[in-house]
Amino acid sequence: MNKTFEPSMDDMSLPMSDIVQSVCKRIPPLWSLKNFVAVNPFLGLSDRHFMEAARLMQHVGHGEMLMRADFYLNQITSGRIQREDVDLALKVARKTLPGEWSQQINIENLGGLNEALQEAKHEVPLTRVLTFAEFLDAESRSHWAAFIVEEISKWCSAYFDQGQSSWRMPWRDLGLFAAWKEAAKLDANPELAGLTGFRDFVGRIPENPLVFIQQALGKMAVPAASKPDFLHRQWMSLPGWSSYVQYIVREKGMSGQVDDSLIEFLAIRLAYDLALHEKFGRGQQLLERWVKKTSAFHTVEEKVSPGLLIRYLAQQSLECAYQRKLIAQLKGNSPIVTSVSGKTLQAVFCIDVRSEIFRRALEAQSDEIETIGFAGFFGIAMDYVKFGETSGAAQCPVLLTPRITVRETLHPEDSSEESRLLKQMKFHKAFNSAWNSFKTSAISCFSFVETAGLWFGVKLIRDSLALPTSNEASTTGVRGLRLGPKIGRESSCTQNHDHGVPTGIDIADQVSMAAGALRNMGLTSDFAKVVLICGHGSSTTNNPYGSALDCGACGGHAGDANARVAADILNQPEVREALRLQNIDIPSETVFVAGLHNTTTDEITIFDPDNLFVSQEASLAKIKTWLKMASKQARLERAPSLGLGASSGSQLDEQVITRSRDWSQVRPEWGLAGNAAFIAAPRERTKNFNLGGRAFLHNYRAGMDPEKSTLELIMVAPMVVASWINLQYYGSTVNNRLFGSGNKVLHNLVGTFGVWQGNGGDLQPGLPLQSVHDGVRWMHEPLRLNVFIEAECDAIQSILLKQPGVKELITNGWVNLFAMEASGPRIWRYCGNQFMEETEL
Repeated sequence: MNKTFEPSMDDMSLPMSDIVQSVCKRIPPLWSLKNFVAVNPFLGLSDRHFMEAARLMQHVGHGEMLMRADFYLNQITSGRIQREDVDLALKVARKTLPGEWSQQINIENLGGLNEALQEAKHEVPLTRVLTFAEFLDAESRSHWAAFIVEEISKWCSAYFDQGQSSWRMPWRDLGLFAAWKEAAKLDANPELAGLTGFRDFVGRIPENPLVFIQQALGKMAVPAASKPDFLHRQWMSLPGWSSYVQYIVREKGMSGQVDDSLIEFLAIRLAYDLALHEKFGRGQQLLERWVKKTSAFHTVEEKVSPGLLIRYLAQQSLECAYQRKLIAQLKGNSPIVTSVSGKTLQAVFCIDVRSEIFRRALEAQSDEIETIGFAGFFGIAMDYVKFGETSGAAQCPVLLTPRITVRETLHPEDSSEESRLLKQMKFHKAFNSAWNSFKTSAISCFSFVETAGLWFGVKLIRDSLALPTSNEASTTGVRGLRLGPKIGRESSCTQNHDHGVPTGIDIADQVSMAAGALRNMGLTSDFAKVVLICGHGSSTTNNPYGSALDCGACGGHAGDANARVAADILNQPEVREALRLQNIDIPSETVFVAGLHNTTTDEITIFDPDNLFVSQEASLAKIKTWLKMASKQARLERAPSLGLGASSGSQLDEQVITRSRDWSQVRPEWGLAGNAAFIAAPRERTKNFNLGGRAFLHNYRAGMDPEKSTLELIMVAPMVVASWINLQYYGSTVNNRLFGSGNKVLHNLVGTFGVWQGNGGDLQPGLPLQSVHDGVRWMHEPLRLNVFIEAECDAIQSILLKQPGVKELITNGWVNLFAMEASGPRIWRYCGNQFMEETEL
């Protein structure tokens, strides 16, 4: 290997930091499993059109962003895509695609699309960007690229471990690049695999990762024009780890810290490429082929791919087919908004698509019920410290940073009982820690299996029979319901809870949160006797992706804490008095109660029912009956998709609950599979028809929003979060290998924050195949989000001008946007930077 890393003056003159930082932005973040929230896997590419991003992913990611041609041919054969859908799709595409793509459209109708798709089945991909390891593998039939993935994954899992490993990496206090260098200088594995001299090579690498990146690119003769895509390919050779490191960088950045871990990760990946280049790239012919290959990297992305274009037109046609049916429903259901006074129950649910099914079922129980859709954190952005914990977790969308901390306590408060429970919890934690250390220690780990193995047979039998656990019983029993938030302000809580941070919410902040939440959900008058604020969460067993089924608006946690804080605030006399001064008059007989919708079982838990007056208890008893009947109806509707269509009544209830406890169940529920639309409008607009659990429903009344501040908030927050969810499911469906996480059965935990397929390889970045496919057919239809807002076109346009990031999503084809006439049938599509009425198209 070359003994020196001295760069030439030409190499050093390039603005390497600018190039690297620019390409860094292409990498999306990947949240850890404990708060696994949906994230747009194309987040860093939204500044370019969907088609340009799709071409880039072919070029750099070695994967597709559209389904195979056969999928679209099947949609035509089945009648899902019809003639009028193709006609409309062609018109929309010609107005919205970049010029070089729209000019290449050479079909005119459904027949032409069908013929072109037949040809697209045989299209050969254009040249792809390769790492040097991939180039070497193609030239010599070696397996260096896979080896490098295993090596880097090994070191990253050790460095980022969050408590799974008993034996920690000793250099975790160093930066990622420095820690890897220390470890790699001792590791003989690459040399045993044939990369001789690797440890000495690592010892000579400069300490500064940017300097090393500059030098590596120069030594591998990567042309300046090819550098961005070549660096992007380095990250995309390990997309899971790259995204997880990006998440760490993002989280620190939100708190004002600077973290260069993603750049350091790039330097690590380049080190292996350069080592291979120095070891095996000395042959003149091989080097000439490499230089020729790298010179073409930057030109391939610019070329229009006919097969990709045809599949995009088919995708647009499929989306037009969905839009056609939904628009027909929305046009036919635009009644005048009537007064809702005299209601017994107003139930506020998260906009999550699973709530649509339950809301319909609940509304069917009585005319005395009104349901409202609102982001599931209910305007309470907080860190929530659970009972017995020393630190909290953010209960809000990942786009926000919590400003307050709320701790959990017993209700009613009892200092002696609280102290006793805390001591019990501390003892159990210490015992479990010691027990885990014993069974994983070098001395006892093998003998432990021999001596204690039979004891675990009891647990195996219990889990196999899906019996409830003691932990489950405690959290759903009396003690579990007695635990709740304390919203009163405290400067610290060190006596029992071991955390000295201020907790609780000042009255002024309580009033501000209450007013904001009520206005944004359109609930400022005509209050019902009982207002249920219902968060949602999921109950599953042996499921690393359990948090992906919880509330995305609550940062991948259940929404009960937010619901309880919101209800407590809105029941405060001081808060209500202050709200009256803002023209929000909550009647004294109105009570707010908190609940939790278990989306796996469709059960509703009501919190703190003992705080009600006698007259309110009577109303609540009736409400509980409605909720119970709605639960049964919702389960019955979901049963066929769960393979339980032949069951009903108590048998179905038991099977659904058993399913949530089954440790072998890979599909305890379908989560947000099928999501396709976001509708911001009065509930009257969507109330009378079945949306199939496919729509995010956010209440919005334009007449109550003269300054359009609520509309702007909806478009920059809930709508964007919904698009993240939509594109995560879309990516995990169209290309589960690249954007998903493969077979759930083969997953193994890594450092408690991610999963591998099998016993190694890259970190898996998206949803398991079982979350979008039932083994026979796709349960998620890959459609880009269709946003329908009941507001004036000019108002929406003005917000797009103020919010360029949101406008990018629309104009670049990541989201389809529609405006609806208030209480009327007219609908406009945002097309080519303007709204056009559907009849014009």
